[in-house]
Amino acid sequence: MDCIFLALKKKRLWLPGLLIVLLIQSVSGQLTTPESYLGFKPGADFKLATYEQWVGYMELLASETGRMEVRDMGSTSEGRRMKYAIISSEYNIANLEKFRQISERLSLAQDLSPEEAKSLSQEGKAIVWIDAGMHSSEVAPPIQQIQLAYDLVTGTDQRTESIRENTILLLVQANPDGMTIVADWYKKILGTPYESSSLPVLYHKYAGHDNNRDFMVANLVETRNMHHMVGKIWYPEVLYVQHQPAPFPARIWIPPNPEPVNPNQHPLIQRVKNLIGAAMGQQFDAEGKQGAISRISFDVFYAGYADGPAVDGHNIPSLLTETAGNRYATPKFFSVKDFPKAYQDLTIGSFYPSPWEGGWWRIGDAVDYTLTASKAVLDVAARYREELLYYKYQMATDVMMRFSQEPPYGWIFPIDQSDRGALELLLKRLHDYGVDIYRSDKAFTHEGIDYPQGTYIVPANQPFGLYAKNVLERQTYPDLRKYGHLWQGISRTIKWDGSPLTPYDGVGWTLPVQFGLNYHTMSSSLDAEKTRLDDVTVSKGSIKGKGDQYFLSASENNSYTAINQILQSKAKVTRSTESFTIGNTNYPRGSFIINNLRASANMLDKVAVETNATIQRGRSIVNSIPVPKRRVGLYKSWVANMDAGWLSLILENHSFDFQFITDAEMRAGNLSSRFEVIILPDQRMLSILNGHKKGTMPADYTGGISESGVENLQTFVESGGVLICNNNSSDLPGSGFNLTLKNVLKDVPADSFNCPGSLIKLQLNLEHPLTYGMKEKGMAYFSRGRAFDMPNFLEKESGNHPLNIAATYPDKPLLISGWMIGEERIQSKGAIVETSYGKGKIILFGFNIHNRAMALRNFKLLFNAIYFPVD
Repeated sequence: MDCIFLALKKKRLWLPGLLIVLLIQSVSGQLTTPESYLGFKPGADFKLATYEQWVGYMELLASETGRMEVRDMGSTSEGRRMKYAIISSEYNIANLEKFRQISERLSLAQDLSPEEAKSLSQEGKAIVWIDAGMHSSEVAPPIQQIQLAYDLVTGTDQRTESIRENTILLLVQANPDGMTIVADWYKKILGTPYESSSLPVLYHKYAGHDNNRDFMVANLVETRNMHHMVGKIWYPEVLYVQHQPAPFPARIWIPPNPEPVNPNQHPLIQRVKNLIGAAMGQQFDAEGKQGAISRISFDVFYAGYADGPAVDGHNIPSLLTETAGNRYATPKFFSVKDFPKAYQDLTIGSFYPSPWEGGWWRIGDAVDYTLTASKAVLDVAARYREELLYYKYQMATDVMMRFSQEPPYGWIFPIDQSDRGALELLLKRLHDYGVDIYRSDKAFTHEGIDYPQGTYIVPANQPFGLYAKNVLERQTYPDLRKYGHLWQGISRTIKWDGSPLTPYDGVGWTLPVQFGLNYHTMSSSLDAEKTRLDDVTVSKGSIKGKGDQYFLSASENNSYTAINQILQSKAKVTRSTESFTIGNTNYPRGSFIINNLRASANMLDKVAVETNATIQRGRSIVNSIPVPKRRVGLYKSWVANMDAGWLSLILENHSFDFQFITDAEMRAGNLSSRFEVIILPDQRMLSILNGHKKGTMPADYTGGISESGVENLQTFVESGGVLICNNNSSDLPGSGFNLTLKNVLKDVPADSFNCPGSLIKLQLNLEHPLTYGMKEKGMAYFSRGRAFDMPNFLEKESGNHPLNIAATYPDKPLLISGWMIGEERIQSKGAIVETSYGKGKIILFGFNIHNRAMALRNFKLLFNAIYFPVD
């Protein structure tokens, strides 16, 4: 139909008005409305849709029109298919590959002159990615997508026709599993006293809300699906992510963001974001929709968001909105008296020109607001189609030119790493997100360092060089107290002498440091023969050598995965208590030795290949201790805890035998009959003890482990169990087990100590079994962490419990990447401590051991804790 209208317009031929109406009716009459499919209008009170309904409607609508397709981008964590809709004109849908290739060519800017790029920009279509539902409790945006799809394929107004003609919309449900989880929960509690109660489980089984912090390492399959679509397939001109809620009482937060801005972006990125934000605000006020606000709350310095630096570094302007919402689909009334005092007089501002005046707020209002925002983004993309396409080329060429003339020129990764699996994972993740990886064809010398053939090289002078720089360099977070002109927005900037202005999320994330890799940043250009890789394989799992013993290095995370699988065959496995050498390979303390293998060699070959572990055959007399197969219990509170989700992913990925333990099971006791190890995730002690308050949730989900659960944990350890506590939960044994362990940071004000998610130095005691396979100089991701004052660890009256220190924060400058003040408060203090308790062990980590499953170098600390000898 779009083709017919375009042809008629070009030839100045016009059908009689009646015929046009009939044509429109014939098209729209064939299409199923959202209301007729769902049984309710999108945005109706008390109504949510499941993902199955979302994808069902999208597929039905696509079958009824030539303006839409539905495609599959992969699996979800729970096994659903992650599908997305493509909406445009009939002509554009029929020629999707042509327009996809244009966007790809302009994004990569290879073998294109400016004139050729101009021509392609004139011919191409602006590809716009809009995703919703990543945070599944933010229920309005995904339902809005259903209405948006219908409006775009049926609309006959000039604006909608222009959007169809000039853009290609990719409509993505970012967390399919969670959409159904939340809808099912709301249906269960609807009409009960708990209608607005929080979800008692994570809406993403491994990450919950943290799924929007995964866009550097891509631990989640959904993230990898989206990485592939954005960085390898579609190369969109604009990426827009819809969230809730807005900062109260505003009704929607729109760009521009507050300070600071991540420095690794082309200036055009910020300009386009601001342009789109202004267009959104203009449209809201044109439609009489009050309450659009900007420049507060949501900075995008952190590189792990779905929207923000990870995407901006691909020369794609990425933006988000945050729309007001009640919990789920239950309406709520607000009076001005409910507002914070600063908002009660409805004073206007440059970035809040039409304050919301209060009243009823429904999910339907949130749907309407996000619908306005979506169409505003698409309208800008349609109007600026040619410019947005050309900007992709311009930004790519500017980045390549910049890093051909100034440092960093790139990064060199030697092949000889203590954990080759970590190197492979980092390079694969970079490659999967569109970064070019090279391998040297010959040995070479650069800046006085000799590198062998096969060394890996990541040049900065490539289209997505700013993304590579963002995740590979060390971060320096700006202390905003020094830069009042950036954020104060007043006629005369004042000097700010108050407390540090804290960021929205982490400020230090340097991936090679978190992965424990040796690498070199190039300060001069590299002249070496190298080959660009189509795939990254650093090493393949294999069995090498001869002999009746098998050896695996404790420095490789993959070794632990292999050992867990081998233990299932009842093979005899020990760990060395000293370092040793087999052939030319040095093995650190804690390396694994397999004797008297009862399983077949074929099984071992299979394990090596599946886990990508290197297994060396040989013979050596080494002092060692047994490695028993451990049954692990991971505490899972009904106060849904993201750290428990991440820990479960790590344990699954490394083949540990674990089960979740609920509050009721903790209270019931008899834990030793089921587990040898119990892990408490990074969760506050009072939350573990008390859980949800009675009367706020259905009874099955209220209460925590209670004092009886603490007593049962105490009995578990005394009878020989190992209790592992991650960061916040380390407060529980200190209090509940009558052990006094002082956290020197307790009650310290932010202007005296502040480390808001940074990488800091760690000094490891290599004589301690927790540090097997580790290097002496380590790293901790520190955010709301602990530092233990060692002399204040007192003995319990009933027995002697000496403190063993596995790691300290060293007595030297601590910061590696990010920002901190007051480091002297934690220097020389305990970071990881272990003590005997009865027949068992207590292990306390004063910082989050894995940092959203990104700190690969520290996984071994967790694994060693699980294997910790208790005899």
